[in-house]
Amino acid sequence: MSRHLTENAVEIAILQKNLKDLQAKLETAHEKILELIKVHDIRSEEIQKERQLLLELEAEYKTKQVETSDLIEKQIEDWPDVVDSKGKKRRMSSKFEDIQPGEWD
Repeated sequence: MSRHLTENAVEIAILQKNLKDLQAKLETAHEKILELIKVHDIRSEEIQKERQLLLELEAEYKTKQVETSDLIEKQIEDWPDVVDSKGKKRRMSSKFEDIQPGEWD
């Protein structure tokens, strides 16, 4: 019977050690969860700020796009209505036109 009690005591000691190990692991897991929650909150805040910046940049881009389009339209309106499509032809000097083959020397 004392041998049976000794075996039970050893088993109880092992179970108590296992329980302490599991409690330590549980505590570590809780700490990691809290850390991850903090990181998540920080990241969520950063994402919200980046979304806000994106919205502001999109609004600024649209404004600049409208301003640019307006300036282009104004420039086009300022162009003369009729433009001579034929450019002036330039002639080379006549001294080059009169050279015949064999006269190069």
